[in-house]
Amino acid sequence: MTFPKQILVILFFVTGSSQIYGASFPILPEIQFYHTVGSRGSNYSTGALGLSLHLYDEPTGPGRYLHLLALNIPAQTAGWKSKVGDLYLGENGTGFEIGVHDQWQSPAGKGATLTLRKISWPKVLQGAADLGEATTDVLHMGWSWITGTPIITVWLMGLDIASLNLPHDRKLELQFALGLRTAF
Repeated sequence: MTFPKQILVILFFVTGSSQIYGASFPILPEIQFYHTVGSRGSNYSTGALGLSLHLYDEPTGPGRYLHLLALNIPAQTAGWKSKVGDLYLGENGTGFEIGVHDQWQSPAGKGATLTLRKISWPKVLQGAADLGEATTDVLHMGWSWITGTPIITVWLMGLDIASLNLPHDRKLELQFALGLRTAF
């Protein structure tokens, strides 16, 4: 069973649990969509699905969540081919993200995230030449804020440091991302 399918099975069992279990051990579904642009040419969109585990709330500070996400990066987004570094994707990329998210009550709607991502690109192309597979390791630092009352959108902004492990080279890249996520 693939990693995204495993996440969906876990999500099904957790959200189907009893109210008592949910009240004492809150687990929330999380969905994210964002677009990433990098200093070495990366340009791709990501869809993420997973779970957020509410760890605790500080009396005057943020609520802290641990989250685990399955990532899917399509080879094309709205007609544009996705790129990692200077190479194009021949197939969808997949990966996972694990991290900590803080959500503040004051100022209301503000949040911050620190995560690690591992992305696998099964087929990268240079022109028509298939170069094989590549991987990316990402340290993600993100911020979020809520607009509107009731909550309409949770906006995401991220600044990432990525290690691109390409078939012919290894590069460091700074990445900038903008996106949306579910509210919690």
